[in-house]
Amino acid sequence: MLGDLSAQYESNGDPACISDGYGDPGGKSYGTYQFSSNAGSLGQFVSWLNNNYPQYGEQLNAYPLCSDSFDEAWRNIAASDSDGFAQAQHEYVKAAYYDPACQILADNYWHIENHHDVLQDVVWSRAVQYGVGNILDMWTEAVHSMFNAQTGNYDGYPNLSYIDSPEYDYDFIVAVYSVCKTPEWNSSSLRDSLNNRFDSEMHDALSRL
Repeated sequence: MLGDLSAQYESNGDPACISDGYGDPGGKSYGTYQFSSNAGSLGQFVSWLNNNYPQYGEQLNAYPLCSDSFDEAWRNIAASDSDGFAQAQHEYVKAAYYDPACQILADNYWHIENHHDVLQDVVWSRAVQYGVGNILDMWTEAVHSMFNAQTGNYDGYPNLSYIDSPEYDYDFIVAVYSVCKTPEWNSSSLRDSLNNRFDSEMHDALSRL
C-alpha cells in the first residue's frame, strides 16, 4: 500500500508509536509517520482530526500536546481502534504531504503517476521526512546527480526523454537517497543513524522494482 515504505522506517507501522525525542530536533514524534511535536505536524494532525475524525480529536484535545495524559490518550485510541487510527493517519499524510508534493512535481513536469508505484512510495516517504516544500529541490538535485553511462560519472542523465520510463526509476531512486545522505540534507546529530536508514530504505525500494 502507498505509504508502507515510510511507515516501516518511521515506526515499523505502529500507529501507537511515540518516540522519546532524545537527540531529535523534532522533539517527541507520534504515530505511524512520526508527526513531530516541535515542527508542528503533530498539532496540525490533531486539528485535522477535529473535522475529519472527531471521535479521536475530542479525546486528544482534552490534554496539552505531549503531556503524559495526551500520550496515554494517544495510546488508548490506538489500542481500542488500531485500524481506524492508522487509517486516519494515512489519510492525513496523503492529503497534507503526498498529494501536495505530487502537485508541486507535476507543476514542474514531473508526473509521478507515470512512474512505478515504488517511486510514488519514495515521494511519500521523502515528503513526510523533509516536508512538502523541499521535495522539488531534492528531486532537482537528484536529477543532476544520477549516473551518466556516457561519462561514467554521477553528473545526471544525458537524455531526460527517459524520465517517464520504468528504466529511469532505479537510477533515480539511488540518486534521491544519495542526496539525502549529503551534509546539506543530513547534518543532524543523528547523521550516521539516518544514513543507515537511507541505505536500508533505498535497498528495500529497489528490491520492489
